[in-house]
Amino acid sequence: MFLLIRFYIVFLVSLSFSAAALPAGTLDSESEDAMHPALKIASMEIPHAYEPNGKGVYNEIFAKLTEGYKGDLNVSFYPSARYNRVMTSRGADCDYIATDHLDRWKDHGITSNDLEFIGPVNTLFVILYIPVDAPDVTTIEQIKALTLASDINLLNVIHDHGIKEKFALQSQTQMLNLLAIGRISGLIGYDFDLDFLSKKMGVADKMKKATIRLSQLNDGIVCFKTERTAAFRAHLWKSLNNIKTSGWLENALKDY
Repeated sequence: MFLLIRFYIVFLVSLSFSAAALPAGTLDSESEDAMHPALKIASMEIPHAYEPNGKGVYNEIFAKLTEGYKGDLNVSFYPSARYNRVMTSRGADCDYIATDHLDRWKDHGITSNDLEFIGPVNTLFVILYIPVDAPDVTTIEQIKALTLASDINLLNVIHDHGIKEKFALQSQTQMLNLLAIGRISGLIGYDFDLDFLSKKMGVADKMKKATIRLSQLNDGIVCFKTERTAAFRAHLWKSLNNIKTSGWLENALKDY
């Protein structure tokens, strides 16, 4: 009995000493790290809307969505090809800004069941832009007759319609310039990205939208559904609801 009591006293003294030896706040910090792990976010630039320098409406939205999350968020901007390699190799935890088409990496073994879309923060359309003096385009067959440039991220969309591009480009600035100088007779891209950029470039008066719409998409954040991202995903849903119900999100997008 004496030995048991002695062991118990020694154990308590040892435990107290170990805890006292830790710097103040260490236990809280470790608990916080476990609840809010550091995450990697893969991104691609959208000129004037989402940029590495932190300027743009999508930068502001991301800051609002992640405000209050305690873990470190390492956001990296990639060219299109490298971005796809990072995501298909699961080299990032989440993707922003992303669309709700969750089957785009199914050929790499990543299904919609592996991913969660948090959104939408914005709704956009895949649009055909044509010269301002060109006749309207209303059918897929009419699009096929055009000399086209396409956003490289939309090739799956246009190929599903049997449309073939002459240029597949990541640079939206380059695409708009090609249409403005008459090098191509049609440009397929996201209306949200190109409407604002064409005005910034001063070429909006040289082009117009065709009536036909190829697809509707929602922008948001896509994360792998892992235990590591669980707290972050819950945080994003709560923040998204707050910025919507408060009117902040609508106000942020009003000039775009």
